[in-house]
Amino acid sequence: MEKTEENHSSVEDNSRHDSKSHWTLFTLLITMIHKSRWKILGVLTVFGVMVWYTISREERYMQLFDFHIMQDERMTCPLGEVEKKAAQLIANYTRDHPLFLQLKDYFWVRTPSPYELPYGTKGAEEILLRLLAVTSYSLPESVQSLKCRKCAVVGNGHRLRNSSMGDVINKYDVVIRLNNAPVHGYEHDVGSKTTMRLFYPESAHFNPKTENNPNTLLVLVAFKPMDFLWMETILHDKKRIRKGFWKQPPLIWDANPEQVRILNPYFMEVTAAKLLNIPMKQLRKFKQKPTTGLVAITLALHFCDMVDIAGFGYPDSANKKQSIHYYEQITVKSMATSGHNVSHEASAIKKMLVMGLIKNLTYF
Repeated sequence: MEKTEENHSSVEDNSRHDSKSHWTLFTLLITMIHKSRWKILGVLTVFGVMVWYTISREERYMQLFDFHIMQDERMTCPLGEVEKKAAQLIANYTRDHPLFLQLKDYFWVRTPSPYELPYGTKGAEEILLRLLAVTSYSLPESVQSLKCRKCAVVGNGHRLRNSSMGDVINKYDVVIRLNNAPVHGYEHDVGSKTTMRLFYPESAHFNPKTENNPNTLLVLVAFKPMDFLWMETILHDKKRIRKGFWKQPPLIWDANPEQVRILNPYFMEVTAAKLLNIPMKQLRKFKQKPTTGLVAITLALHFCDMVDIAGFGYPDSANKKQSIHYYEQITVKSMATSGHNVSHEASAIKKMLVMGLIKNLTYF
């Protein structure tokens, strides 16, 4: 009996000891967790960030993958689609007009033009004769022979910054760029291919060979007779003109005359009259004029089988301090005295996007 009681007492002692040990262990664990809670929270936070980054990266990859699939489908040539839709937007739409001015149209027969620059050549025929004598009007054979001309018109907008659109833009048959927008150093976002670059004297890059390919067509968009005169003095190495420009254009411009073209003012007229609804009969009362970018889109609509745009659009009213260009800090305030109606041009482009006449590679 005594032995049984001793055994029972021993069991109780062991049970109390085990219970005490468990409680001690639990207390120790609580103390460790309490002391290390910030470390644990830190580890959990890092883990959560890693999970979020992995998921986000996969989503971005899938979006990019989906974009490239859509882009490959887009690259299937929609022959005749641009002409059909452009005819719905542009009255009397035709592709009969040459892209660039030709000497023969001014040498034997002076083509009558009802408008002065920038919508016609009235009054500028004499200087044009001299200028067209040293330039050309043809498209490169590599473009002329294409069965399907897939074109990208690359604007200068801030939307291109960090867009990673460079490789996509380079896939197009024809890449049209504007003014002095740089390529060097921005290839990842804007690409490196340039088929033609539209510019006027004040927007000409001081060293065109650094930002263009050797075979890039340099297309002069003339807004005034002085623009023709500037080009003539450059190509003939005459005394430079310093007055008559709102900003001093380059006095030395190292370009191959064989790559220079003079844009047919017909496309400026179409842009103004039929896309922006500027009345041609009252041009002197209206100081509005289209931007080079909208003229470039109009040009593309008249010789491309597919027209995509990138880098168009301006910051909204809430971002007045945001730069309008991807390469320099110029805000929308600089457009106030430019003679360009930004809102009208935005409406014209949006209308073309809604119609499916053009596609947008960046957001607008």
